[in-house]
Amino acid sequence: MLRRLLVARSALCSSVKHLNAVQPRSKPSQSTLPIVLLRRSYANLPNNQVFRPVTAEESEGDTDDVPSIDDDKKRKILALEMEVMRQEGRKVPTPEKIKEENWQHLLKLRSRNQRRQYYLYLWNIEMAKESKRIKKEQKRIEVAKRKEELTQANAENDHLVYGLFHNTMFLRIYDSTMDHWHNNKLVQAMQFGQNLVIDCSYDDYMNDKEMRNTAKQLMLCFALNRMHNEPFNVHHCNANFHKMTMKTLEKGLVQIRDAAFPFNVTEKSYLDLFPKEKLVYLTPHCKNDLTEFNPDDIYIVGAMVDKSSQEAVSLGKAKKEGLRMARLPLDRYFQFKSGKSLTIDQMLQILMELKTSNDFEKAFEHVPRRKIVPLDEQQLDIQQRLKEKKQLGKFKFSMGSFSDRKYKKR
Repeated sequence: MLRRLLVARSALCSSVKHLNAVQPRSKPSQSTLPIVLLRRSYANLPNNQVFRPVTAEESEGDTDDVPSIDDDKKRKILALEMEVMRQEGRKVPTPEKIKEENWQHLLKLRSRNQRRQYYLYLWNIEMAKESKRIKKEQKRIEVAKRKEELTQANAENDHLVYGLFHNTMFLRIYDSTMDHWHNNKLVQAMQFGQNLVIDCSYDDYMNDKEMRNTAKQLMLCFALNRMHNEPFNVHHCNANFHKMTMKTLEKGLVQIRDAAFPFNVTEKSYLDLFPKEKLVYLTPHCKNDLTEFNPDDIYIVGAMVDKSSQEAVSLGKAKKEGLRMARLPLDRYFQFKSGKSLTIDQMLQILMELKTSNDFEKAFEHVPRRKIVPLDEQQLDIQQRLKEKKQLGKFKFSMGSFSDRKYKKR
């Protein structure tokens, strides 16, 4: 067994070296110098785009970076690597259960440490699914056993039995019935409700993890909006179904492209759908505070998770398009411990409360308590500052006392 493991490891090492090998570039002759093209750099350049000089050969098509091994051989090498790691006792997933998108991400990883971390991530997902399947099977067996016991008990009794799974005067409300009822509220909001725009044009400024997190927040927004008594007519504009955000969102909400499903998503801009004078872009980077909620305005919320970048991208976009801008007056009510950025679902909850009551104090109850300084800590901070100010006041002195003295030469 040990001998087989050593042979497999040696074969794997040689395969990985061959996998990461890149064909050497041909050196240009001394007589001909490469033509260099410079890309124009912008202030709000996406995170995944790095400024570098580009040669004329690369502009035509960089064919030197194409690996010499096709994807099938790469997958076999990675499957062999997972098998060796499994023999060593590491936590790796089953290659047959890996999805196509996960394979594509694995093929992009170059270092062994990155692949090990991703193997552990896939293994955790696989174990969670297996645990869920086992629990579901156990629950199915328990329900079948309970039904069998109830059937035997009913066969022995001659009188009627009332209760769950028996005779009852109440109708059972299924989850599908509640879904139809909530969706009907969204249909009414599309006809008579206030419009709200979610700008989905920030995929180039986020990595894959942030885009998946954005999609989860959009799904949560859909659930919160349709649970509200007076939901918004939400429009998801500038959507790109080739990016990770819309792909992940479509997995969670499969019917978003169905015309009968109450979900507005379009690749068009909000400037093509609504009059420009009614649009107000909500961005935390501007200086204009939102004093009151105007039902005639159409507010725009940017669908962006900016954990890795704190650039004022939404501010630059609103200025470029000539839109009105506003920010929530958070500084008037709270003292923040860290950043003031809120998630998309938190912004939606605040706007829904403002639309209902127009009360900022009540609306800001949806701000997470972990981000703000409690009132007791604020009072202690103020007392500490006053105490330090008094201590500094003891050391003040007047320079006139020294000038009035008469010093005599000895």
